Amino acid sequence: MTSCLILATAFSAPASANVYKCDIDGVITYSQIPCNHDAQITEYTTEQLSSTSQPQTHQSAAEAKATMDRLSESIKKRDLRIAINRLKSDKARLQSQRDNKIAKLKSAKRSANNNLAGAVWEDSLSEEMAAIAVQYDTDVRAVDAEIDRLNDELKTL
Repeated sequence: MTSCLILATAFSAPASANVYKCDIDGVITYSQIPCNHDAQITEYTTEQLSSTSQPQTHQSAAEAKATMDRLSESIKKRDLRIAINRLKSDKARLQSQRDNKIAKLKSAKRSANNNLAGAVWEDSLSEEMAAIAVQYDTDVRAVDAEIDRLNDELKTL
C-alpha cells in the first residue's frame, strides 16, 4: 500500500531538469547534460515545457488527425478512380474480344456452301454467335454495374 502511494507521488510530482545550451563548432545545441566546459544553463525545465506544450500538442494532434483524414480520403478516391479506369479497360477488352469472335464467325458463315451441309453449318455458326453475344453482354453488364457502384462510392466521399 505504501509503495503504491510512493509511486503515485513520484509520478504526480512535476519533473524538472536543467537544459544546457552549447556552442559546438558554431552549431548551437541543447542537451540535458553539459556538452562542453562553457555550456550555459537555460531557463527551460521539463515542468515548463510540459505545461506550455500540452495545448499545442492537443492542437497539433487534432491538426495531424485532420490531415491524416484528408490524406486517407484522397488515397481512397485515387484508388477508386484507378479501379474504375481498370474496369473501363476490362470492359473495352471484353467488347473487343466479343467483336473479334463474332467477326470470325461471320466470315466463316459467308463461306458456307449453298447446300444442306452448308445450311446446317450456317445455323450452327449463328447459334454460336448468339451465345458469344449473350456471354460477353452479361460480362459487360457486370463490369458496368461495378463501375456504377464505384462511381457512387466516389461521389459519397
